[in-house]
Amino acid sequence: MYKELGIEFENVEASADTNSTVMSLITRGEIDVADGDPSSYIPGIYNGVPAKLVGNMWRYSGCYWLVANNDIQDFSDLEGKKVGTAGASGGMRLSVLKMLEKNGVSTDNVDLIANGVYQTAYASLTSGEVDATIIHNPYAALAEADGTGHILGRAWDYIPDYYTGTIIASNSFIENEPEKLQRFLTAYYQVHEEVKNDYFDEFVAWAAKEMNTSEEVMRKAIESEIDVWLDYPVIPEDRLATTFEYLKEYGWVDENVSYEGTYTNEFAQVAADTLGMTDPEAK
Repeated sequence: MYKELGIEFENVEASADTNSTVMSLITRGEIDVADGDPSSYIPGIYNGVPAKLVGNMWRYSGCYWLVANNDIQDFSDLEGKKVGTAGASGGMRLSVLKMLEKNGVSTDNVDLIANGVYQTAYASLTSGEVDATIIHNPYAALAEADGTGHILGRAWDYIPDYYTGTIIASNSFIENEPEKLQRFLTAYYQVHEEVKNDYFDEFVAWAAKEMNTSEEVMRKAIESEIDVWLDYPVIPEDRLATTFEYLKEYGWVDENVSYEGTYTNEFAQVAADTLGMTDPEAK
């Protein structure tokens, strides 16, 4: 679909620690554009990485699920149990903390464990290493299909204003190839809208094959998150501000780190105007 729009690019897959690897690749001039987590990118940019956030991913809420084993029926049952938080900081751990807080469970009574993401996190649940874990789909849907666990909560119901899912571009690309960046960004949203609306079944089949999951489970996983497929380009400053208040509240970013000057909506606004997109969250 990109080729039909006259755009060709090379995919470069970052290794395990994706966000820090992206920062390194951009600094070395090995990549021009990437997606990822703004809570990692912004401190990097603030500290000198030559890049800026230039738009939103197709979804920019935290699509994370808290999944528990079948011995746990509600949040109160998590007291005295081991709960996976993915990492020691960031949006997935924050989601766990906010879920516990809003359900009256003290973190003093829960053993929080950084247990990784995706297959690693799912394996820690099925092996009994943790009693519950925050996780991405399709693993939440897979847990229910396999009968190994069930869903306690969705992150975006608890922290809907958390911003995670951004597109970053190197300063070199922004300054030297602005027309290419604009064409790519506009195409990014156009392609995602077409996939969502015109090629959904093909997308489900492709995703199931890529992740070695049945199409039935994959369809359930995707459809359960489609309410946050906003496909809107313009970076929301109010979400940035709220997100960094959360991160500073827990001491995960330095008090001095500021998101100001780390992003530009110049290209995102053109993409939105070109495609006739309006802010789905506008008050």
